[in-house]
Amino acid sequence: MRNLYFLWYNEMRHKMRKNVIKILFMVFVIGWMGMIFYFSHQTGVQSSSMSSKITNKILHLFISSYDDLPLNEQTEIFKNASFVIRKLAHYFEYAILGLLLFLAIYNFTNKRGIVFSLSIGIGVLYAISDEVHQSFIGGRAPMVLDVFIDSCGVLTMLLCIEIFLTIKNSVKKR
Repeated sequence: MRNLYFLWYNEMRHKMRKNVIKILFMVFVIGWMGMIFYFSHQTGVQSSSMSSKITNKILHLFISSYDDLPLNEQTEIFKNASFVIRKLAHYFEYAILGLLLFLAIYNFTNKRGIVFSLSIGIGVLYAISDEVHQSFIGGRAPMVLDVFIDSCGVLTMLLCIEIFLTIKNSVKKR
């Protein structure tokens, strides 16, 4: 009788641990989506201000003589760098979302086709909804380019995961 209790107890602990992990990954996904929503909810002025501060720090980090450049060169470099940094931010925030979606969905089913399809679908739909959301914010406008970049972030992360899992499984079979 005592052994049955321990078997039952260990099985319940295992199920409880799996449920906690499922919930935890869902919280991570929702939290990350909330962060994306927060940044998208900033007005154009707020968003530009934050981007300008980050761009300025990055430029000073990589170009030590940035302040010594002529003003027209500084302006041109800043404009180009700001565009690239903003688009990279879109790319990486959605790459992370792709990873979190994969991990969350994988905890419900380990069928990779379903996991990848749902991760891509949810990631792309969220990118679209994010741009629609921005259309209601002052000084912001939806951009198809951003949806494309966001979707590329999700797809690239999922491709990296697929490559990793394929290598891991081929090494395991040896």
